[in-house]
Amino acid sequence: MTDILVDSVTKTFGETRVIGPTSLSVAEGEFVSLLGPSGSGKSTILNMIAGLAEPSSGTVSALGSPVTGPGPERGMVFQNHALLPWLTARGNIDFGLRSARPGLSAAERAARAEEYLAKVNLSHAADRRPAQLSGGMQQRVGLARAFAVDSRILLLDEPFGALDALTRRQLQEVLLEVWEANQRTVVMVTHDVDEAILLSDRILVMSPGPDATIIEDVTVELPRPRFGEGAAAAGEYTGELRGRLLGLLER
Repeated sequence: MTDILVDSVTKTFGETRVIGPTSLSVAEGEFVSLLGPSGSGKSTILNMIAGLAEPSSGTVSALGSPVTGPGPERGMVFQNHALLPWLTARGNIDFGLRSARPGLSAAERAARAEEYLAKVNLSHAADRRPAQLSGGMQQRVGLARAFAVDSRILLLDEPFGALDALTRRQLQEVLLEVWEANQRTVVMVTHDVDEAILLSDRILVMSPGPDATIIEDVTVELPRPRFGEGAAAAGEYTGELRGRLLGLLER
């Protein structure tokens, strides 16, 4: 089943067409990355899927329906965690649930908050406010909130871009663990080739802007899990794929 369909979309700001005719599809349960240099329109495409921006031409649909605005079936995680500073980690997740899943009881919301805080290893910090959390912990709360809402589709806009290398790798592992347990459909924006290889089933490579579009659809033929011994065994393939992707970006 196709969960996301982008059909011949373009996007123009003023007199500049930042995205030329672009189409893509994402199947149920796939993890797809949009990879490209800054200014290639990756986030603009993600925002159109999220319903935060409208295409200038073409259509976007999710779960078989046209995208006309944001919806609870499409959760989003930004590079900036976007947490409410006056709420605790638990409170931020509860707020997201009250907004996106108003039919849940207080007890159900509390259970989900505890479940997903545990999944991202933050049970001990449930009562801390964002200012009392490190950048990596804040982003863990953002991931927990997105997964707790139980959106069928998860949209990630460079969620680890502002983190140091060690924290970034830790959160990549957390993301994969939670995703593999729940098999949501994921579209992630990144400019990091290694991150795209590590996380994705497919990598859509975009040309530089303006008038950017997808120039290659690359399948990542690596078994999961991709950490530890599995990653070491896949070293040669990973190196070849990295070279291919870098070549496309430099073209």
